[in-house]
This record gives sequence, structure tokens and C-alpha cells, in this order.
Amino acid sequence: MVAFSDFVVSTSGGSYEVRIGRDELDAALASASVVLVDAALVDQLPPLAVPVVEIEASESAKTLAGCERVILALRESGVRRSGHLVAVGGGVVQDVATFVAQVYMRGIDWTYVPTTLMAMADSCIGGKSSINVGDVKNLVGGIYPPTAVAVDPRFLPSLGPAALGCGFSEAVKIAFCRGPEAFDRYLETYESFGAEPLELIDHVLRCKKWFIEVDEYDRKERRLLNFGHTFGHALESAVAHRVPHGLAVSIGVLCAAAHPQAARGPEVDRLVAHCRSLLASAGGVAEGLADFDHERYEKAFRADKKHDEHHFRLILPAPGGGVAEVSVGNGPDDWRVIRDLTTDILATLTGRQ
Repeated sequence: MVAFSDFVVSTSGGSYEVRIGRDELDAALASASVVLVDAALVDQLPPLAVPVVEIEASESAKTLAGCERVILALRESGVRRSGHLVAVGGGVVQDVATFVAQVYMRGIDWTYVPTTLMAMADSCIGGKSSINVGDVKNLVGGIYPPTAVAVDPRFLPSLGPAALGCGFSEAVKIAFCRGPEAFDRYLETYESFGAEPLELIDHVLRCKKWFIEVDEYDRKERRLLNFGHTFGHALESAVAHRVPHGLAVSIGVLCAAAHPQAARGPEVDRLVAHCRSLLASAGGVAEGLADFDHERYEKAFRADKKHDEHHFRLILPAPGGGVAEVSVGNGPDDWRVIRDLTTDILATLTGRQ
């Protein structure tokens, strides 16, 4: 059995420990004065002597109204500023917990126990919250790192092909952004994931740690981790979230790799092949893309918060490996290029070529 050492993520507000191993859930719950949990997972918790707040893991939960309900539940449970929130769940629970912990009584300590592969290998570190407002995804949020992160593999066997595909999609994005060696190592750990899943999770989180520590507030290097997301978020809107976020990111990576200003080469070809394999294994992608709304796609794409007034800001494969942020025009001809390459990618995924 491979042994994993804990590591620390350093931030301007202090450092937090990332612990990876079996039985980390129980250790984390021992520090809780209140637990926020995905309602679908509440039966997997041991008996607790502290209040438990359940939320549905849906996009409607990660809204200002959804956060307000959690805040009021914490108040009704008697949580004070000295309280410690332990959040157990995937990305929705994490977004809500991060936001609520930051604003409740001007900030309380919290620990995160991720339960999806996507959360374990990506979002559990970095401290970002992303909250939907109206029909705009991830419009508001903040950065409020947890006191600790506890990655426990006990939840992995219950994940279906789509959830695993989502996790691998975000994981390979991080590794590719970090560079060719990190990407190669990811592919190695992907092949051995069934025998030892924590090796891949440990590798990818250490890749992401670099981005967080050199650019905590998402101004330069960390922005590169938006690779696949400008296209992916717009696609989610265009299909009314019938394609889950991680798989939409894989489709976004395919679109980014097809852009005329993207670098070409063997590494990019391997990435594209891997993402296509993930999408095929996940199942249901073609059905999710069936009612793609081109107008909503353009509207959501243009609304991406990375763009400026006159340019799209795209993260594209870079010469020599990794990715780079590229400015392209946002006029009619520029949009036509993006529209056409997206149409071509979707045609290959839905069998409509």
C-alpha cells in the first residue's frame, strides 16, 4: 500500500493542512460543532452529537437564497464565531460552505471533507467559492480557505461513470496546465487508479498547490486553471446543465485545443484523445447535448468574467507544453470562428458529422 504524507498549502491568511488517507472522515468530524452535508450522504455519517444541516447538491442550492437558508440554520443551531463547521460533500456543498463560513458572523473556521473525485482532486484546495445569481453561473464568491482538508477514499466506490469522468476531466486539466512532466505523471496514475486512487489525487493536488501558492488571488498564473472553462461554462448554460460541469470542462478543452491560436503537437493530441475517452466512458453526453441552444451559448460565452471590453481572454494550449492566456477579438468574425469550432466538436460527440 502506498503511504501518503500530509502537506501544507500556504496562504496570506495562514496555512492549512491537506490530509489524504483512509479514516480521515472520522478524524475531521471529531472537531465539528456543526456539520453541513449533502443530503444524499447523510446516511454515511457516523452518529453525531452536533447539529447536522443537510442541503441538496444542486445548482439551485449554490445561490444567495440557498446560502441564506444555511446561514439561518447555523444561527438556529446556536453556532457562534468560535464554532467549527465541517462540510461533507462535493462541489456544491463546498461552494456553499466556503461562502457561508466566510460571511457568517464575519468568518468561522471550517474543514472540508470532499466526497467526489472532482472535489478530491481539484476544488478541495484553493478556498474559492462560486455562487450563482439569476441565470449566471458563478457570478459571485470569494476566497476563504478551510482550516484543513481531509480526503478520504471511502466515498469513491459509490461514484458512477459520469462522476468519475468529471473528476478525471478536472484532474487532467490541472496536470496539463502544470506542464509536460506533470501531464505524463497524471497519465501514469490514471492507469493505476483502480488499484490505488490516492496516488492520482495526491499528484494532482500537489500540482494545483503550486498555482495557489504563486497566485493566491487568481490574478495571473492561477487563471490558467480556467483552461476549458470559458467554453465549458457557456456550454452548461446552453444545455441547461444537462451535461455536468466536469464533462463540460472536457468538452471545453476540446474546443480550446481546436482554436486556431492554440498550439499543436503530440502532447495536445494525447490530451484531446484522453478527454474524448473520458467523455465516451462517462455516457449520456450525446443526450445531454441534444438541445444545444446557440443563442444562450453565445450570451454565456460573452459574459465570462475573464473577458474585457474588446477581447475574449482564452486559455489555450501553449507552444512547448502547458497553457497560456491569449487575447482574441470579440467581433462578429471572431465569434464565428468560436461558433464553428464548437459546432464541429459537438457534431463529433453527438454523431451528427
